Amino acid sequence: MEQEQWGIVGTGNLGGAILTQLARVKRFIRFYHRDAHKAEAIAKAYPGQNSISREELGNLDFLILALPADQIAPFVRDLLDSGVSLADVTCINMATVLDTSELKREFPTLRWLGMKFMGHSVDLRERGGGLFVTEQNEGLWREQEKAIRLFEQIGKVVVDKEAVVAEVNQLATRAAVKAALELEQAVRAGGYRQEYAERALLSLAPEVMRAYVTGTMGHFARQIVEQMRGTDRQE
Repeated sequence: MEQEQWGIVGTGNLGGAILTQLARVKRFIRFYHRDAHKAEAIAKAYPGQNSISREELGNLDFLILALPADQIAPFVRDLLDSGVSLADVTCINMATVLDTSELKREFPTLRWLGMKFMGHSVDLRERGGGLFVTEQNEGLWREQEKAIRLFEQIGKVVVDKEAVVAEVNQLATRAAVKAALELEQAVRAGGYRQEYAERALLSLAPEVMRAYVTGTMGHFARQIVEQMRGTDRQE
């Protein structure tokens, strides 16, 4: 059976991370960039991933839109206005804060699936193992199964309401910023050098969090966890 044809628009942080991880599992797709010189540079940066022309986008089976939320609709509208047909293309919306239902309302004749990434693109690029959320779509169940299979090559796919991605990302961002502010204040109050705060925020804190989640904390960190849990129980 012939493999479906995939393409991606948007080769920035998220798109670049996807291309990086797909290449690691020897899965190559095509990318589009309107600037020919930049497209050539992207091809060199991601060996095996080849560019596609604007006109060829309409020949794809799936088109991943890894663009900022405010750029997706204008990009699609521009394609349609210029005569590029997307009638046979399943468009994959990856913008965290743009509901796929909005795109369905604006472009009702097109086929839309949501595939939202939960996490940070730097982590996806460097470590892989991403977490993606797609909302159940009974009308496009075959296409959705194929999309899940592709993204399962670079991580885990969960079928759930796509809104949870924005909600959890917001919770995590608020918690991270709060922790960073508190750490900065504690270092300043303790009279420590500014370099120590920067190192703690850039290296120590993120790795401690990772070790906490994976259960690989060292003795020193485990002692602190037990102390904090004991304090919480007393309160």
